[in-house]
Amino acid sequence: MKSINIVIPCLKEAENLKFLIPQLIDNLNKSIDDFEIIIVDSVAPLDETPEVCANFSKVKYINTESIDNYGNAVRTGIKNSTKEYVLFMDADGSHNPEIICEMIKKIEDRNICIASRYCDGGSTRDKVTSIFLSKLLNFVYSFVLGVKCSDWSGSFKLYKACFLKELTLNSNNFDIIPEILFKISRIDPKKTIDQVPYTFDTRIHGQTKRKLKTYIDFLTTLFKLRIS
Repeated sequence: MKSINIVIPCLKEAENLKFLIPQLIDNLNKSIDDFEIIIVDSVAPLDETPEVCANFSKVKYINTESIDNYGNAVRTGIKNSTKEYVLFMDADGSHNPEIICEMIKKIEDRNICIASRYCDGGSTRDKVTSIFLSKLLNFVYSFVLGVKCSDWSGSFKLYKACFLKELTLNSNNFDIIPEILFKISRIDPKKTIDQVPYTFDTRIHGQTKRKLKTYIDFLTTLFKLRIS
């Protein structure tokens, strides 16, 4: 029987979590008995996220260790994961919980399964400029690193926890996403990355945390991974 942690880094996402957590629990209850949702909030809460999480027995609320950034939130989530698999997803409602069970089925013979906006059947409702930059980034990462992946920059990804916990992760922003994928893919290059198509939706409340600097960080990390 598979067990899974759903790790969701958060920064002022209480309003979105009110919608997302019930959807998650409802979908996971259909096929998974052993699961836990880990909400990784900022070092000090900036909204009602702790109170929202307290309403659900399947949710573990923790705070990011050290400095507030996405990379530290991811590392904190990995450290606190106890299940066989770890799935990362966004808190803003852009990732559809309905495909998680399909991702779990597909990872059995692989080390990574991603939810992809850009494989056959996938789509995105993001802004045109964001789509262009994201697709360009995916092409450059696949070409430079020699690892075929249709969606490097998306955070909606599932991993085997045993490999995650072995990694030394250095990135502090969203660039930790491709860092994880690349380092796990090198553990056994014969096990290719599987994928499930999905539609990336617009966030329910609030504003995106991804800025132009995010893409600069992605390119900086690409250089570091290439020479590693």
